[in-house]
Amino acid sequence: MKSQRSRISNDKFWRIYGQRARDPYKYYKKGWKDGDRLLSSGFYEGQTYGALEKCWVGFVIAKEKMEWDKIDLYAKRIQNLERELGIEVTDFSEWGID
Repeated sequence: MKSQRSRISNDKFWRIYGQRARDPYKYYKKGWKDGDRLLSSGFYEGQTYGALEKCWVGFVIAKEKMEWDKIDLYAKRIQNLERELGIEVTDFSEWGID
């Protein structure tokens, strides 16, 4: 048995159940979320934390595969993003990275 939603047209559905949002991803495209501050790099704080998290994932994967060039790359990116966010900078001296 088909649901009622699939029996009516898309336009009629939105007329009955509410207005369609013009651009539901507007704030995510801009990178803006409540409470985010714009950093000196031109990126928002939330975007920078997202990049930091991705760099940590990349660092862990590179460490498991022993890809030294990528370990160095991700460590420098992590330190750069942490400085930009104003949080404690991770020490990678045991990996030979300043």
